[in-house]
Amino acid sequence: MVTPTFPSDESNTANASRVTGNTTATSAEMRPSVDAQQTAETIRNIARRIREESIRMRELVVAIRQSGAVEELVDSFREASLATRDTAKEINDAARALRDRGAIRETAVAIDETTKAAQQTAETVRVAAKEVGEAAPITGESVRKAGRRLRRSSKPASTSTADIAAASLEEGTPTT
Repeated sequence: MVTPTFPSDESNTANASRVTGNTTATSAEMRPSVDAQQTAETIRNIARRIREESIRMRELVVAIRQSGAVEELVDSFREASLATRDTAKEINDAARALRDRGAIRETAVAIDETTKAAQQTAETVRVAAKEVGEAAPITGESVRKAGRRLRRSSKPASTSTADIAAASLEEGTPTT
């Protein structure tokens, strides 16, 4: 901010300009500019709004305190924290009881046994699938032979599936 100078104080004005690096200013140049006046007015408005909002805040705090809302909120937090504490204790007690009974260990052992049984079952299915794959050509040949026999037979076309299966078993060939 520029310090106002007086025309009678020429030496001080010269010294001030050397120190601040400004040229000497006349009294006309030292009048507050329109921008400075607007800035000052804006600051006054802000200060006034701060005072007004402070008064509203005090009134709000008094109203909240008198309404009992703060006490009710505090009571609600207390009840919620007590309920949370009680629930945590119950869960802890239940977990301790399970551990003491050996249920956790039994569950872990059962899971381990189930995993092993599932692995064995998977291996059995894999072997069975491999055997089916190896036996498929033999089964296919048996089906073709049964089909040829059926075509050669002089039985009527209305022969049932049960009759075909019985004839096939008599001849020793499996049916599909």
